[in-house]
Amino acid sequence: MTSLRAWVGILALTAFLAGLACGPFVSSWLVPVKPVTDATPFPDYERKLVETFHLGPERREPLRTLLAAYRREVERIKDRHMADYMSSMEPELREKGLYYNELIRDNVVPEALRPEYEKLCLGLPTTQLSH
Repeated sequence: MTSLRAWVGILALTAFLAGLACGPFVSSWLVPVKPVTDATPFPDYERKLVETFHLGPERREPLRTLLAAYRREVERIKDRHMADYMSSMEPELREKGLYYNELIRDNVVPEALRPEYEKLCLGLPTTQLSH
């Protein structure tokens, strides 16, 4: 073969096939493999109990049921405490919100448009301002 185009075509095809063959290997080095998450709650604890006490399937099912109930209870406790935590922050958050609202009104919104801004803050209908 003496045609330059034929050689370029063969080189391109070879490079393509080499990339196709090596792609999975290179991507496995560059992209970390995420471990498959176990759908059961506390999978390591369950696995350790099963291995240590040689639990058969008839004992694994009640264990999974108990661990699932425990997880639900833990989530309920977390949710309840998060609500208490958030409500304890509410006065400070309200104060900061009012402070920054005033800063925005006084330093950002043009003076002529402040009544519209006040309506917006109160949730009242405002007139659409053209840009």
